[in-house]
Amino acid sequence: MDWKLVTAPMSIESNMTRQEIEPAQSWISRASGKLTGLASFLGLLALIEIWTWFFEVPSYIFPRPSEVLSALVAGFWAPVFARSSYYIHIATTATEALAAFFIGSGLGIAVGALIIQFPFLKRHLLPYFIGLQSVPKVALAPLFVVWFGLGMSSKVVLGVLLTFFPLMINTAAGLAGVERERLELLQSLRASPWKTFRLVKLPSALPYIFAGLEMAAAYSVLGAVVGEFVGGTSGLGVLILNRNAALDIAGAIAALVILALMGIGLQRLVVLLRNRLLFWAPSPETFPSERGQQK
Repeated sequence: MDWKLVTAPMSIESNMTRQEIEPAQSWISRASGKLTGLASFLGLLALIEIWTWFFEVPSYIFPRPSEVLSALVAGFWAPVFARSSYYIHIATTATEALAAFFIGSGLGIAVGALIIQFPFLKRHLLPYFIGLQSVPKVALAPLFVVWFGLGMSSKVVLGVLLTFFPLMINTAAGLAGVERERLELLQSLRASPWKTFRLVKLPSALPYIFAGLEMAAAYSVLGAVVGEFVGGTSGLGVLILNRNAALDIAGAIAALVILALMGIGLQRLVVLLRNRLLFWAPSPETFPSERGQQK
């Protein structure tokens, strides 16, 4: 009897069972990791709550997590157009951050592609960009308020400056790092420069570009808030200043929590878009050891 014919169905069945089990194990490990992180965070909040209660720390110095939660609930429970409501401030900061993110990212990608396609632009423009990036943006914020006013324009310009440089550098690095063999193959096929850029250079640079977009997601929120600190009429930065002036530290920390969630949410949207578009590229969230285990 040919035992290979007998054992072949069993091996196929075991492989199918393994393929069904491995995704479930991966999902369970990710879920357990997230639950562990959440439990650790909640435990830290509980320790802070107990510490501030035991030592009777004044709320105007270090509020309890429960007081911050109460401030969050009060701000979202208030009417939409009330002065104590968060909604108008969130809408203002979110609009400024999104405008800075899209404009700065678009300009950064375009300039990064141009300085690689035309080396003379890199020689003449890159030193100016590096010098501008070296200037503290807090020092430029008052000038932008004078030039563009107290409205959204000054905050958007500041956010554009913060998001522009990471995208320019990452785009240039991605386009410059294309394998020479792939470029020589396109040249042997007499492909036009535009077709070479579209079929080889841009796809190879996309992982770098999305890495820059993740940084730009945080920088856009930072630029909006810094601009509101210097001069503004609404926004979470203005709200933080007002709460600090009133010694409402719990309310100020609540606004900081909203800012953190806003930045995390924008970054996660970029990651979701990256995973959807770059399904062929290795995910930066997967460590080499995990990739080896998945194989």
